[in-house]
Parts: sequence; structure tokens; C-alpha cells
Amino acid sequence: MLRLAVLAIALLAGTAVSAIAETPHLNGTYKATAYAQKGITASGQVVHRHVVAADPDILPIGTRIKIKHAGRYSGEYVVADTGEKIQGRRLDIYLPSVVACKKFGVKPVIVKVIQLGDGTAQAAKQADKAVKQDVKHDVVNNVVGNAATEADWNGKATATSTTATSTSSQKAVQSTSTTGKTDH
Repeated sequence: MLRLAVLAIALLAGTAVSAIAETPHLNGTYKATAYAQKGITASGQVVHRHVVAADPDILPIGTRIKIKHAGRYSGEYVVADTGEKIQGRRLDIYLPSVVACKKFGVKPVIVKVIQLGDGTAQAAKQADKAVKQDVKHDVVNNVVGNAATEADWNGKATATSTTATSTSSQKAVQSTSTTGKTDH
């Protein structure tokens, strides 16, 4: 009865609260594995970090989720792919290397649905955009343990290190061009 009241209020308010109100049974423990297969996902996107494959009968394409207890891969993801072996409460997280996938293994993770997708490529595209914005926001604001994974933080450190190295190299080149030798 309460569920019907919440849905009625959401309909009257003209919001998407109904999709969120129906997700509590989707939250909880899932069995997670990882894959490194490159290509096009079931939603038509090129596979990339923050993409998971899920059973579309459980988590439709375009669903935004937060995954916890996945170690360095805990963070926010979009369901943009499916898989023949991904049935029920199973997830397959895209990781860029086979070595990382083997190291990840099989583990129970906690999933919280942020926004339920409608199974369309458009929903996946919108959810992917939202996930990328959330990750960028976390990295820029030094927020740990929310949307951004450890790989996103490592990417920030690499970008900072690359910028520092590039700046240092530029100074060395400038020094060489003015003095005839590198500045050590």
C-alpha cells in the first residue's frame, strides 16, 4: 500500500522517483567477475572503464549503480553490457587488462542502484555521461570512495606526474638552448 502511495505521489509530481522507489530489492550482494574483452557493448558503446555487464532482467541497460567491496574497483558504473553467462545477481566489470581480471577473480560485492535504466542505448549513453561527470567531480574535489575508482586516482597521479615531467623537460630544453647544457 505504501509503495502504491509513493508511486502515485511520484506520478503526480511528474518525477522519475517511481523507478528509484522500485529498486530496493535490486540493492544488495551480487557475485562479480571481470572481463577485458574490447569491442562494442550490448548498448552500442565502445567498452571502457566504469562499464559492467549485468542480467538485463535484473539490471536493465542504462542502470547506474554504485559497487562496494570490489577493492580498488569500487565505484560508480553504468550497465551497458550483457553476457550469456551473466544471469541473476551477477556482474562482469570491464577492466582494461586480462592480468587485472585474473587478479580480481570472483568476489561478492554490494550494489546500490542509483538510477534504474530502461534498457535502451539512449539510457546507457545518458547514464554513462552521468557516471563520467560524477567521477570527474570526485577526482577534482579529492573525494575518495564514491564514484571514482582507484584507477581514476592513479590516472590523476599519472596525469599530474606527466605534467610535472613535461614541465621539467621543457625547462631543461629551455636551459639547454640558452646555456648549451642541461640543467641538473
